[in-house]
Amino acid sequence: MTTLQKRLLVVISILTAFIVFVASSLFMAFMINPDQLYVRYQSVEDTKISQDIGVVSMVYFTDVQYGKFQDDARMEKLIHTIQDLDPSIVIFGGDLYDDAYTPSEESNQKLIQYFNQIEAPLGKFCVLGEKDQDETKAQSVQSILNNSGFEILSNTSVRLLNCIRLTGLLTSPDYSVLSANAAQEYNIVVSHYPDVLLDQSLQSTAISLALAGHAHGTQLTYPFLGAYRSVEGATSLNRAQSVNLPFETILSAGVGCTKVDARLNADPEIHYFLFSHKN
Repeated sequence: MTTLQKRLLVVISILTAFIVFVASSLFMAFMINPDQLYVRYQSVEDTKISQDIGVVSMVYFTDVQYGKFQDDARMEKLIHTIQDLDPSIVIFGGDLYDDAYTPSEESNQKLIQYFNQIEAPLGKFCVLGEKDQDETKAQSVQSILNNSGFEILSNTSVRLLNCIRLTGLLTSPDYSVLSANAAQEYNIVVSHYPDVLLDQSLQSTAISLALAGHAHGTQLTYPFLGAYRSVEGATSLNRAQSVNLPFETILSAGVGCTKVDARLNADPEIHYFLFSHKN
């Protein structure tokens, strides 16, 4: 075999491997990944959490995007997964319907039934995403959440177990609500938009944990190239562009798909926390 033939063989081998890699990635992205649902487990021990409460569990999920791609089979998987985790607290991070879907009375009733199957003895809470506030969906979303026992936190907060404060910020936030945060409490802040967490006032606010979604983990993230699109509300803080914040931040890839029914390096996920006292 000549030197030229050897070089040609190497080039052909590299191109073949590249084509196989791209083809397998696309197959996973379009045919497998959107139907998956992963649970991200995290144990949180903190001196601010009272010893008296023992261990408290919490589920956080966001960006359901029901309608165009998120069908009943995927919804049933989501609900059953949350039920199996048996959380004490549940938080929904917003965007119930996909923007390409128009709610109907039938779809509203289905979602009420699904969300009513979620039980959480210490409460079910949520924040609204930008799609939830769209004039074509706002009334339906409010009805679904109200009739399934979810308390909407619209720039408001609740205190749980005398040691945990949960605050929900709107996409148009009123940061003054965070003035109630006490340094001796474990403070959880939930925002649909990640960029909301970058406000300078939060640098000196007592925040223990911040949760956000919206960008779907960019939904499609190409190796070396990064995210396939930028999303308003997550242009400065997302999984492809991190920022050093003075509090722990979870940016969830969410549950559903939007624009395209595909996931690459951003698997559908929910988050399960176990909170306990740190000695």
